[in-house]
Parts: sequence; structure tokens; C-alpha cells
Amino acid sequence: MLSQLRHIVEQVGNATNLTLAMDTLVKQTKSVMEVDCCTIYITDDGTQKLNLMASEGLLSQGETRHHLKFGEGIVGLIHQKGEPLNLANITEHPHYKYLPGSQEDDFSSFLGTPIIHQRQVLGVLVAQQKIPRLFSELEESFLVTLAMHLASVLANSGLRLQINEDQHPSSALHLQGSPASSGIAIAPAYVVRPILTLDEVEIEKSHSPSKDILLFEMMLKKCRDEFSSMALTLKEQLSKEAFALFDIYSHVLKDKAFIDAIRLQINEQHLTASSAIKVVSESFIAQFEAMSDAYLRERASDIRDVAQRLLYHLTQQVDEHIKLPDKLILVANEVTLSMLASVPTEHLHGIISVHGGVSSHVAILARALGVPAVMGVPLSLINLNQQMLIIDGYAGAVVIFPTQPLIKHYQQLLAEEDELKLLVSGGEHKPALTVDGQKIDILLNTGLNANQHGAVEGQFDGIGLYRSELPFMLTNVFPTELEQVAIYQTLLTQYRTLPVTMRTLDIGGDKQLSYFPIVEDNPFLGWRGIRLTLDHPEIFLMQIRGMLSANLHTQNLRIMLPMVSNIEEVVEAKLLIYQAWNEIKYELGLTPEAFPIPPIGVMIEVPASIFIIKQLAQQVDFLSIGSNDLIQYLLAVDRNNSRVASLFDSYHPAVLQCLKMIIDNAQEGELEVSVCGELAGDPIGAMILLGLGYKKLSMNANNMGKIKYLINNVPMHELNNCIEIALEANSGAEIRTVFVNYLDRKGLGGFIRAGK
Repeated sequence: MLSQLRHIVEQVGNATNLTLAMDTLVKQTKSVMEVDCCTIYITDDGTQKLNLMASEGLLSQGETRHHLKFGEGIVGLIHQKGEPLNLANITEHPHYKYLPGSQEDDFSSFLGTPIIHQRQVLGVLVAQQKIPRLFSELEESFLVTLAMHLASVLANSGLRLQINEDQHPSSALHLQGSPASSGIAIAPAYVVRPILTLDEVEIEKSHSPSKDILLFEMMLKKCRDEFSSMALTLKEQLSKEAFALFDIYSHVLKDKAFIDAIRLQINEQHLTASSAIKVVSESFIAQFEAMSDAYLRERASDIRDVAQRLLYHLTQQVDEHIKLPDKLILVANEVTLSMLASVPTEHLHGIISVHGGVSSHVAILARALGVPAVMGVPLSLINLNQQMLIIDGYAGAVVIFPTQPLIKHYQQLLAEEDELKLLVSGGEHKPALTVDGQKIDILLNTGLNANQHGAVEGQFDGIGLYRSELPFMLTNVFPTELEQVAIYQTLLTQYRTLPVTMRTLDIGGDKQLSYFPIVEDNPFLGWRGIRLTLDHPEIFLMQIRGMLSANLHTQNLRIMLPMVSNIEEVVEAKLLIYQAWNEIKYELGLTPEAFPIPPIGVMIEVPASIFIIKQLAQQVDFLSIGSNDLIQYLLAVDRNNSRVASLFDSYHPAVLQCLKMIIDNAQEGELEVSVCGELAGDPIGAMILLGLGYKKLSMNANNMGKIKYLINNVPMHELNNCIEIALEANSGAEIRTVFVNYLDRKGLGGFIRAGK
């Protein structure tokens, strides 16, 4: 039966629409199991119903689809309990409910199993026979195993949520994705599909490599010109920070390793230009997708987008002309920066991407443009074009076929949201002071093109995290000391009146350099951060010399060590820092007074470091909590693994206890401490941190306005009271509720959901 099971799953997965997929499933399953009837019901969370999608054996009601309410009938019971049910005579069961017009009473024996994906019941698969009997263990095992395989196929393919051309539902269809950019949008879908995808390119030999090289060079120039034009189109609408994203596309198109590799495939392997682009791009994409760091893994989509545009120009085809509606929601399997830039901003009201994450460039740009966006929506694009949609970017929710009452409801939320934006914009350049006068430092997290954030008086109080590894990833060799001096000097000079915290090179394991490859079984716990640079003191010393030299005239540098897990690492790193300092001091003939050593700190991201803070206080000047990695290590959850991502809980009671332990021990050791992960830029997270006693929050620029507004409208003693309650809570949900209720009472609930 195993081969038959695989065959069924493959056929369902390859189906081009929902009707065909479900019909194939019930016909094949009925045949293989040799039963009289096979039926599949699909969950509709929006209507709280189980819809009969296909049956081989039951009669239909014409155009009216059979359905059961959640918990109704035996199928509803299976959905509710999430476990199989094997009955010799279905009519004797107390939950039996006859479906009128189906002739279900012809069948006696019943075997049903839930289709479960990541704890969510997607539907129920049923087999029935006319003769009364219990199904065998082998039959039950087959149906349960089939349902397990189907769960993954249905969840990942979007077939479950596909729209039929003749579908006119009386109720809205609610879908769930990941919230990437907050806000509400109500507009028709504008579906974009590439003419030729990277996957569709066949590997072919070139009949004339010289002609293919010439063709590639021409298309490369076209692509470079195109991205420059797109950037200019959006220049007026974007901040310098968001505008700098286009520089990364320029880097890819000018990257010597990437471009030379394509040329090599054409010249030496004699591949066609399109084949060479496919081979090289997929190699680069695979390297980035293997990284556990969300920011770096998302760079794979940038390479894919660039490759896709090169292919577009190579095919010399024109997209099907679709008249742009005045308002639209851009929808694609993977929305790319070039797709986004090709839609005039006055038309763009929202973004939905089937694939992609919240740290993708599209998500970053959506936030910069103030456009609501939801990523990872399990939806098929077939027949979706021009369908009316609603996006709730706060909750990551998408609604298809919204009813008029629902549209009116969201229109009211939109009006309330506009009022809130006006309030926030008025205080972006004011200091972050609580109602009772306590000053909170708002710091900036940055990396590539950090000098383009544009320091505005009062907007932030310093750079809380500069990711120094990112410039290293854009070169083919380690940057020289002079090159590093130039990079760091630009940043330090740009923010000469503010403290700038530079994290030393955090590469290794999941963050690889093309010119320094590392292969490990477990990169999360591997050779990275301070572990790697201490093993290569020549790399560490060159970087420290670059930082110290760049700081000579500004004196605003702070050095931070990543992935510290013991005191010995700090002591050894400090010896190297002092060595570099002494060398430069001697070379330039400077006194310690004229060339002081900058403050040195460590990043708290390895749980072990929490328990040695008292010892760290004797070695360093400050601590900075990398909440993303700390929570990941603490809960043993890879939040980028879809199977366990739901277990990543920033409000987990253990997280709060650890944060309390850190601040208590840091204060006892008179250590300055900040938080530089996503928790600091999250409204509830920021309130938790303030309540615990944290006074320095480092975040991305797009979060600063709302966090400042919240701080300016809450008194510290009320947050302290909330924390006392939260520290006694049993779950992250309870802790979240404490702060949701508090923000609602303060009239600040609009920062965590749609509306005010």
C-alpha cells in the first residue's frame, strides 16, 4: 500500500486546482481501500464550518455544498477531538447526523481521521462501506498515514484555499499569515506572475558562447539601469534607510563573484546565458537559504529577484497587460522588490506574499512606505486576480470575499488608524520620557548603509547595534584594515555626537563568507562569533585596529563582543583589544588621555552568560541583550522552522524571569544594560522591559515613533504593577493579556491591533 499512498499524495500535490485535487483524492482512496464511499471535508475557520469538498459515493445537493458546523455530527466530533474514529455502525453513534439528500444512510461502517498540520485541523478524511464492520488496523493505519501526508501537501500548496471561478460565497474566507507591516487595506487583488521562473529554465549548452556572453552583458546593463530607474521612482517616498535597500540590488548586480561565476559557466562550461544564470543563482540562493539568521536567509530572495529580472530581459517577452485599478493589493507567490517598485505607490495599498518572511526586503520596504503587508499566506493565486481583499497587517490576517458589513467595519478601523498616525508623527523627535519623567534612551539597530539613516535631532540617542559583519559579506576577500577604517569612520563621523556600539565580527556557522567557508552539523551551537575570531586573532586584531583608528577623532565608539559564554573569552578578547590599542598608540605617538580605550561590552544571547553577570561586571563596561537569539536558545526553538515556530514566545514566563535576573544582576554590578532584539521594538515587549527596569531600548528605525509615543503616555509605576502580576503568570498568553488590558485601559490598544 505504501507505493499506492505515495501515488495518491503525488497526484493531489500536482493538481492544478482544488476541485481536481479533491476529486483525485477521493477516487484514488476509494479504489485503493476498496470501499463504497470516500469523502473529504475541509475546515473553514472563518465560518466555523466543515465543507464537504469532494465525495465518491455520497450524492451532492446540486449547487449547494454540504457542510457541518464545528462539533456537529461524527465528522465534527473527529475535527473537535483531533483523533480517528472507527465505527461498525455509524447510525448507532449518539453524534450521528444525516446529511439530507446525500443517501448517507446507505452506509453502515465508518472510518474517519483528522488532517492535522502543526496542531491545526485542516479537514477530515472519511471512508465508508455499506456492510456493518470495523475497519482493520491496516486500513486505519493507511488512512491515518495518508492524512498525515496530505496535511503537508494541503498546507504548503495553497490548494485548500483556492478560489473557483464560479465561487460566490455568502461568507468571507479568512486566511492567516505572518504580519510583516502593520495597517489595514481594502482593495482588489493584483496578481503578478513571472513569465519564466528560475525553476522552469532548462540547462542547455550554448551553440555560441561568445554570443551568449554578449547577450548576458547587454541584459546585465539593462538590469542595472532598470533598478536605478526604480530607485529614482521611489526616492521621494522613502526614507534614506529604506532607499538604501536598492543599493543591495546594485551590489548583487556588481558583485564580482556572482557575475564572474555566470561568465565562467558560459565561457568554460559552454552553457547558455539563461542556464548559467540558473546554475549560479541557485548555488548562491542555496548558500543563503541554509543560514539560520533570518535577515541573511532573506537575502536569497534578493538574488532570486535579480536572476528573475535578468531572465525577463533575456526572454524579451512582455507581461500580459492588466489595467491597474486605482487601489490594489499586490499578490504573488513571492513578492519581490522589483515587483513592488513597478507598481506606482499611489495605486499600492497592500501586499500579500505566499512565500517570504518578515525580514525580507519587501517587508522592510513595505514598513518604510507604510503599506500593510502579510507574508506566508497559504493561498493559490488561481482566479484570485481582481477579487476584493482585506489585509489586517497587525494580526497577519487576510480576508477574501469580504461582506459589506465586514468592509464597513474595516473602513472604520482605517479611519481610527489614520488618527493614531497623526498623533505618533507629532512626537517622533521628542525625547522618550514617561509620564512621571523617567528618561528612556531610544537607540538604533543598523548594518548595511548605516550612514544613510539620517540622524535627525532628537530622533534617537545613539546606535545600539551596528552589525559589522554585513560589509564583510559584500566582498570577495576580507576587507583590509584601511577599508575597514573607512567604513567605520563614515559611521562614527555621521553620528559623532552619539555613542555608536559596534559588534565585532559575528560570522561562522550560519553566517558564512564566500571566501571563508565553514561546514558544520549544528551551526546554531557552532564556531561563530567570538569563538571564531579568537581562534583567528589576525582577523580580530585587524578589525579592532580598524575600529580604534576610525574612532581617533570622534571618540564615540563602543565595542561589543558577540556569543560570549564564559569569562575566559572576554579576558582573551580584552588582551587583543589592548594589544591593538597599544600598537596604534605607539605608532602615532599618542598619550592614553588623547587616545582613550573605548568602553567594552558583551552581548547576552547565550543563556550561560546570564549566570556569570557578576563576574562579567569586573571585566566589561556594559551589557546588551540580543533577545532574538537569547529566547531561541532559552526555549530551544528555531523560530524559522515552521514546525516549531509557534513555540517561539517572547512573553514566555521563563523569558521574563531571565530578563529580571539580568537587570537585577546588572544593577547590582553597576553595569549599563540595553536590549537590542525585536522585543525592544514591540509595543508589549517595550512595556515589559520598562516595567522590569530597562532604560535603553535599541530597535529598527520604523519602530521608534510608536515606542516613543507609548513611553510618553505611560507612568513607570503602573508598568511596575503590571510586571508584578506578569511575573506570577503561568503562560505567555496570560502575560500578553496583562499588558493588552493595560494598554486598552490607557486608550493605547491601537498599537497592538487595528483601530484605536
